[in-house]
Amino acid sequence: MSEVSFECALGDAGLLGRGGTLADAEWSRAGKRLAENVFWVGTGISVFVVNRTTSSEIGLEAVASRDVIVSSVVVDPSEVRTNFDVRDRQVGADGSDLTMVFIPRHECFKFSAQAPTGLRAVTLVIDLAALMTTRGVCADALPLSLRNATGARELAIDKLVPGQFGRIALEIAADRGNFAGIPELFYEAKTLELTSALIDEIARRDALSADGPRIGLQVFERLQDVKEIIDKAPHRLLDIDALARVAGMNRTKLRLVFRQVYGTTLSAYRSALLLQRADLALRDAGASVTQAARQAGYATASGFIAAYRRQYGSSPGKVRRH
Repeated sequence: MSEVSFECALGDAGLLGRGGTLADAEWSRAGKRLAENVFWVGTGISVFVVNRTTSSEIGLEAVASRDVIVSSVVVDPSEVRTNFDVRDRQVGADGSDLTMVFIPRHECFKFSAQAPTGLRAVTLVIDLAALMTTRGVCADALPLSLRNATGARELAIDKLVPGQFGRIALEIAADRGNFAGIPELFYEAKTLELTSALIDEIARRDALSADGPRIGLQVFERLQDVKEIIDKAPHRLLDIDALARVAGMNRTKLRLVFRQVYGTTLSAYRSALLLQRADLALRDAGASVTQAARQAGYATASGFIAAYRRQYGSSPGKVRRH
């Protein structure tokens, strides 16, 4: 274990641990990798990477020692369900959701996950006041809904679209820090990127809400159905006509609204899922680059290598050798 304990890291992030299976697990500080679970703690921002390969119920209970924002995304969302319990509110989420909880000081916070095949997740903790002070961020630059919640110190729980936050989380969970010359700088940079992506997603959600009936609840639900179809079988070629029927709109509108809501195109979303599967095959199953390329639907290894580098910033061969 590293010389800084998980409990100390939580405390530095603004959460006082009260128990749970995550508190009992082995953790390592970024740059001193001794366990599968990793944390990096900076001033105002921290990140915790969970990598549990066994089936179990995973949980954490803590008390906020400062006003903090806790945002979490599951990297391998298949069959994972998460629950957040703060004060008298309990919110369940699918593994594919990005969850954000604003926890006022002294409030108790409980997290649990049912993960039949294990859990790989990335959690960002933000002490917004400290972040604004150290980074010179003006309150007026924050999205209105975030300013309202934190200004009133009112509990807030939201489910957001992972989008760019999810893609950055995937890079962190894929252990890119071990390939960096200075892992601590890698985690600091990626944690800042997560923070920026989260704020961007909140701002985009606020803008969509302000648009009124153009994107209503029914449209969101239908788009979620479209997304789940792709999630379950990303290896299948996109049948845009069939997806458009599920969404209840024509092909052009589906493409436009999907990108507006999820921040990416249908094809790019599918490609990211396939690359994620290929990455897992390389790291966890010992697949060759050619085998991983086939899993990702690429006709040639060279095309796969180029796409993999764009997504993860390193070659698949290097990941496999690691």
